[in-house]
Amino acid sequence: MFVAQILGALERLAPAALAEEWDNVGLLVGRHNQPVRRVLVALELRDEVLGEAREFGCDTILTHHPVIFPSLSSVTDAPAGELVLEAAESRIAVIAAHTNLDAARGGLNDVMAEILGMTGCAPLRPSASHPSCGLGRIGRVRPTTLADLVERVTTGFDGAPVSYAGDPWTTVERVACCTGSGGSLIGDAREAGADAYVTSDLKYHDADRAEGLPLVTLSHARAERIALRRWSKVLEKALAPERVEVRFADTDTDPWQSA
Repeated sequence: MFVAQILGALERLAPAALAEEWDNVGLLVGRHNQPVRRVLVALELRDEVLGEAREFGCDTILTHHPVIFPSLSSVTDAPAGELVLEAAESRIAVIAAHTNLDAARGGLNDVMAEILGMTGCAPLRPSASHPSCGLGRIGRVRPTTLADLVERVTTGFDGAPVSYAGDPWTTVERVACCTGSGGSLIGDAREAGADAYVTSDLKYHDADRAEGLPLVTLSHARAERIALRRWSKVLEKALAPERVEVRFADTDTDPWQSA
């Protein structure tokens, strides 16, 4: 199998057209005709991730966060270009699937919704060109409380530290969620009639912007890494007929540590 065929399989799972205009997805390092035997899936490219790829003989790395973002004016041994140089010198192709993978059916937002036990889901902000896809999800859960939803988030995301704003005894039946930094979708969640909104990277004044909508926030890296790990099984199944191995990176690149 070649990199070009990996891109074809990825296009079927997470079409590049679903990516936001500001994003940078697809093949970022490497050649389309490069053979592929093993793919390492990781949240982002770091020295440790490259080392893991070399250790396990992975010739392609698929990351969620693009290593070239938004752009590079040069590729040198300066920090911004060093990882790109090292990947190229190691003949390791680097592919990014970012907001297209968030928006796609069966992508990271659907995985997050599944973890939260949501059903009957629809995009929170539908794509103009593909209305069945889009950012975030809105769906239903069995009637519960905000406190129980917080516990579900903690458990579903491997004990992730979780913060929330709202009355813990509020009844919750309609839930909105978004992987990554979802503060910009608070208005969408409120307009969709959500009883609570689960996402990452919320700030102090987001609680005011929510105008009474209960909010639940967890680590950006934890939310995306766990969702990506589950999704990597989908990629593994798609590439299995070509005997391409898929490995999820052991390396946790989250720079934030809990005290």
